[in-house]
Amino acid sequence: MPSPDDASTPDKVAHSVLSRPILGARVGRLVGVSLDGQPLVQFEGCPGPVPAQNFVALDMARLRGAVGEQRQVVLLFEDGDPARPLLVAMAQASDMPSLLEQLLDEAARPQDSKTPAPAEAAPATMDGAKNSVLEERLVLGAQRELVLRVGEASITLRRDGTILLRGVRVESRASGLQLIRGGKIELN
Repeated sequence: MPSPDDASTPDKVAHSVLSRPILGARVGRLVGVSLDGQPLVQFEGCPGPVPAQNFVALDMARLRGAVGEQRQVVLLFEDGDPARPLLVAMAQASDMPSLLEQLLDEAARPQDSKTPAPAEAAPATMDGAKNSVLEERLVLGAQRELVLRVGEASITLRRDGTILLRGVRVESRASGLQLIRGGKIELN
């Protein structure tokens, strides 16, 4: 029968792991937020959530979202003390571009202010979307043909310059002068 002083009991093992200094970085998980807003983390050898000093710039809503995903975090430890973790980095959400992708996009932009930036695709938004972003310009592209379709109506753009408007009723309005120009205009 093991004695209470036996180092193989779970409490003794957890205490011995936490009493040893951690000198390098360790990957853990963000598991909660304390009442005072500190992130709670867990890592290998840690018996339960530990409050961490946060060095990642996140507002409370994003912090709670990361907790919901139990996102991975990189931890350092103040003076090697496992009870005093420092949260220094967090894994990106899957819908966000990685730091490498952001840097490559930035490097691809022209540095000369006289050179216009190339047309970039912007995220499409929907009416009523919570994080709707209004862009000054939205560029959609296709190699051969681009079709916008809603019910019986469609707009087709072709590579050869042809534009097809189809619908049960086609209406064109202008508050000022409306011009119709072409090499040849055919009505009916």
